[in-house]
Amino acid sequence: MTSKPITKKIINSPETCVDDNLRGVVAACPALQLHPKHRVITVRQKTDTGRVAILGGGGSGHEPFASGFVGAGLLDGAVAGGVFASPPTGHVLYAIAQLYKYNSGGVLVIIGNYTGDRLNFGKAIEKAKILGIKVEGLIVGEDVASSKNKTGGRSMVGEVIFYKLCGAMAAKGYDLETIRNTAAESNKYMATLGVCLSACSLPGQPPLFEIAQDEMELGAGVHGEAGIAKFKMGTAKEVVAMILDKITSHMKLGAGDRVVATTDNLGGTSFLEMNIINAETKDYLENKQITVERIYSGHLKTSLEMHGFQIFLMQLPKEKEDFWLELLDAPSVSAAWTGSTLSARVEGGHGDDDTLLKTAARKTASGPSLSKEEQDLLRGGLSAAAENLIQNEALLNKLDSGCGDGDCGITIKKFGLAIQSYLKTASVEYPSNVLWDLSEIAETDMGGTSGGIYSLGLSAASQALASAQSNNVSSWLSAWESAMQSISKYGGAEPGDRTMLDALHTAAEVYKQNIKGDLMELLNKTVTAADEGAKATANMVARAGRASYVASGYAQDEDAGARAAAVWLQAILKYIIRNK
Repeated sequence: MTSKPITKKIINSPETCVDDNLRGVVAACPALQLHPKHRVITVRQKTDTGRVAILGGGGSGHEPFASGFVGAGLLDGAVAGGVFASPPTGHVLYAIAQLYKYNSGGVLVIIGNYTGDRLNFGKAIEKAKILGIKVEGLIVGEDVASSKNKTGGRSMVGEVIFYKLCGAMAAKGYDLETIRNTAAESNKYMATLGVCLSACSLPGQPPLFEIAQDEMELGAGVHGEAGIAKFKMGTAKEVVAMILDKITSHMKLGAGDRVVATTDNLGGTSFLEMNIINAETKDYLENKQITVERIYSGHLKTSLEMHGFQIFLMQLPKEKEDFWLELLDAPSVSAAWTGSTLSARVEGGHGDDDTLLKTAARKTASGPSLSKEEQDLLRGGLSAAAENLIQNEALLNKLDSGCGDGDCGITIKKFGLAIQSYLKTASVEYPSNVLWDLSEIAETDMGGTSGGIYSLGLSAASQALASAQSNNVSSWLSAWESAMQSISKYGGAEPGDRTMLDALHTAAEVYKQNIKGDLMELLNKTVTAADEGAKATANMVARAGRASYVASGYAQDEDAGARAAAVWLQAILKYIIRNK
């Protein structure tokens, strides 16, 4: 039986990763103080504040929890255990004593609802009381998946919300008992549930469990444990709805209720995914006529590199709503709290000003006009170019896969399809206007870098034709050169840099050399030159474009952009040769 591969991690060693992590926290935040022998981080304090101090902590592997929330208006200190392991009693006791030294109002210890934390933090609190320290503990937990356990739900991302509520009250001067009671009351109005798509792995170890490619685990914990049920993957909307159906049912939420939400990245979920989750969370709740007063989102309490997220809700009872929001909005300074004045709900929707750029569209006819025969040639040539771009999707994707992101063919196909749609109704009497329209199509339908490049080139060519006196080979050469100059100016590439310019420049040079000769000979030689220009990129060193970002070994074939340029240029010229 083969063993599972160890997950790659950028650490020094599994044995030192916790201590190295804490060193990194204070390296980035020198205003904090590390007590390395006890794995404690505190705010730097020289005199007694007279107020209550808030202490958090637990196992490592949940970063930025908990040390990332040490700072004004949040935690006064945090104590770290090993990865997914509770800190020992002696370390917790040291943290309590250290905070009490400078905060004579007492110490409130927020304890996650896990057996190890309950035992070790609890024993430390009892020892501290024997030493005469004014200290109280509060065990918190809000996990829906484990809510039927005898000891209640596990502590999830809601623990961070306790840091904010309690930290704000401490900063305002509330006494220890009041802060503890307020926090305990708020716990009754909280619930969290999450999913994971892939497991995390302890440093130096393989993944803790396996999930099929088309499945996800509902109710996964933050210590690498699997969930309570497996489900097939769904869209963001479907997954968020599944989670919130259970949370709102558990909390008995309905129309007219007001909530604060948190979407917590479990470690390996992209910002793009998290933003979509935020939007779907807001939409779901608002569709249920539940008002979302705040959404806090980000890496708050993670599970190493687990790919997944949690959604947390806190209901705001009418008699407590204003006060709790005041605490959440209170000023705070820490490395990881994501809330700010931007988090507050604002009345009013979202939309675009559709009148803003109406004057940017060019509507007047400009430049030389084409005869009926010339219009047919232009329309036919563009149609042939579009068809060839669509047919070469797979080739262009393949050429792009080694040194790009493998989507050149997909992007170029979008352009081809858009051109086909455009030609169904567009007038092609004025080629300058046609090129301008194509530049707009490239910008809106292609998108990305390719869309920007084609849009720049086509708009420059359009401007050149607009000032031309007649429709001839010299006018088109001028437009061609203007397009290349614009692409080079803004894209930063030049001929020889292994880009689309190599196909365009090689063909343009041959076109220029034969411009005074026979038209058919001119077109045939230009067709051949475009192909040669694209082929030549296989032996070039990339100095611009995405291919320049990777090792040269990945760029062993033709440049996809150069081949795409050759494809449409050859298609247009061959059509003219056949039909002129």
